[in-house]
Amino acid sequence: MKQIKYSILMAGLLSIMFVSCSDWLDVPVEGRSTSEELFETGDGYRSALHGLYKNMVTDDLYGANLQFGLVDFFSNQYSLNVPTADLNSTVLIAAGKREYSNKDLRPQLDQLWLKAFNIIASANNLIQNIEGEGNDKFSQGEIEKNTILGEAKAVRAFLHFDMLRLFAPAPVNDDGRVYIPYITDFPNTQAQHITVKETLDKIIADLEEARALVKTFDETPLGLSASVSGNARFYNELSYGMEGAADKSKVDEFFLGRGYRFSYWAVTALLARVYQYNGTYDPTSLDKAKAYAEEILNATFSGAQSTTYSPFKDENFAFSWDEQPEQMRDIRMVGNLIMGLYRDNEMENKLSTLEAQFPRVKQSPAQYNLCVINKNGQDIFKTTGGVDESGTDIRAKRLIYEPSGSYGNPLSTKWYIKEKDTKERDRTINIFPLLRTSEMRYIIAECEARKNNFAGAYEILNTMREKRGLREYNLPVQNSFDDFVKDLVREGQREWISEGQLFYLYKRLNAGVKRDNGNVVPFTNAESVLPIPIDETR
Repeated sequence: MKQIKYSILMAGLLSIMFVSCSDWLDVPVEGRSTSEELFETGDGYRSALHGLYKNMVTDDLYGANLQFGLVDFFSNQYSLNVPTADLNSTVLIAAGKREYSNKDLRPQLDQLWLKAFNIIASANNLIQNIEGEGNDKFSQGEIEKNTILGEAKAVRAFLHFDMLRLFAPAPVNDDGRVYIPYITDFPNTQAQHITVKETLDKIIADLEEARALVKTFDETPLGLSASVSGNARFYNELSYGMEGAADKSKVDEFFLGRGYRFSYWAVTALLARVYQYNGTYDPTSLDKAKAYAEEILNATFSGAQSTTYSPFKDENFAFSWDEQPEQMRDIRMVGNLIMGLYRDNEMENKLSTLEAQFPRVKQSPAQYNLCVINKNGQDIFKTTGGVDESGTDIRAKRLIYEPSGSYGNPLSTKWYIKEKDTKERDRTINIFPLLRTSEMRYIIAECEARKNNFAGAYEILNTMREKRGLREYNLPVQNSFDDFVKDLVREGQREWISEGQLFYLYKRLNAGVKRDNGNVVPFTNAESVLPIPIDETR
C-alpha cells in the first residue's frame, strides 16, 4: 500500500500557517503557544473551529482555485482563445488544457492537496481533544460540544471528498486501485492510501455522525431560527415569530451565521451529494440521496403565533428585472444557498485580485486573467436540440455581463464587484457558495430518471427552467437516461457558471464535453484525475 507523510499544523483563531511536509509547528493563538493552551477553554474550541472555515476560503482552495478558478478552467467552461492581455497566466492556460504536469500548474496542484490535508490535520486535532472534554467546559454545555465536534467531522469529510473527486477516478471509471488516504488520527505520519469505495464509506460514516451531532442544536428553536431563511443563514436577519428575533442582543452569536458553517441542513445536503456519488457501488445510495435532498426542500419550521416557514422550498431571483450589475441585488441568491464560506475580501486585500478576473471596466494597457465564459464554444445557452435560449434565460441575460471596453468577453455576474453600493457588494462578494438547493433538485431529478420516471424528472427540470425565465420553453420528455443526462448537463452548465461544479458533474456522469474541434466526448482518466503530489507516492 502507498503511504504518505503529513505535517500536522495548528488551527488558529484567524489563520493556519502552512509549511513543508517535514515540519511540525505549534502556532501561537491569542497568546497561547501550544495546542494544550488553545484547548484550555471552550472559547478555544470555538476559535479552532473558526480557523478551519477561514482556511478553507484561501485562494488555494475555495477562495479561488476550487470556486471559479482552476477547477472551472479544467471543465472547458472558460475560453482560452483570448488575447494575451486578457489571459496570460501560464497556470490558468495549462489548467484549461488540463496539462497537469505543466511546470507552473503542478506546484499549484500540490499546494492545493497540501492545504486541504493541513486543514484535515487541524480538524483531527480539534476532534481528538474535544472528544475527551466534559460538557461543562462549554458555555452552552453538551449542545455546544456536539456542534463543534459535528462541524469538525463534517469539514474533515468534505475536504476528503473533494480530494477524492479531484485526485481519483469517479466510481463510473474506478479501476480498483488505491488513491487518497482518509486521515482520522492526530498526528498521523504514516497514512495509507485506500480505494475510492473505501474512501466513500469513511466519508459517509463521518457525515452521518456529524449530522446527528449538529442536529442537537439545529433542531432547537434558536437553531431553526438561524436557518429559517437565506437572510437568517447569511445575514443574521431573523424572521418574525422565530427565537431571538424580538431581541437578537440576547443571542449567543456563535450560534448564528449557520449558512457559513456545516449546519444540519448543510451536512444533509452534502450527504445527498456523496450518496449520489456512491450510487455506482450501491444503488440503494440513490434512494438515500433522494430522501436527503427531499428532506431539505420539504423542510418546514414553526415559530410563535402560528408562524411557519419553508426555508429551502422557494426560488427567488431578486435581480431578474435589473439590467445592469450595479443595480442588481442578492446576486448570491442566498434563498437557495444552503452553505457558503465567508471571506472579507476588502480587509484581506482581495478585491484587486478579483477585479483582475472580473473587472467592471477593461482598461488598456492593463493585464487581466479573465474568466471568459465559453458560452458559444460550449453551446451553453442552446438546448441539446439546438434552440438558442440566451434571450430568455435569466442566467444568460442577468448572470453574465461584459465589462465596458471588453469587446465581447462574457464574465460571471456572480463575481462582479460593485463600485458604488458597497453595502450590497459586501453582502454578496464575500460569500463563496458551496451547496445550493438547485443541486438538490437536480439530484432528485436524476434519481427519478434512473428509475425510468422521465416524466417526473423533466417536471423538476422544467419547473426550475420556468423560474429562470423559460416559462414557455419546456424541454420535451426524453425516454432514455443518456438523453436525460445531456439535458441535465446543459442545465448544470447554466446553473453553475463560475461556481466550481461542472468538472465534477462531467466526471461523475462520464458525460460528453465539447472540445475545440467540435467533438463531444467524455474526459479521459488522464484529463479527469489529477496527479497526486510526487512526495506522497514514494
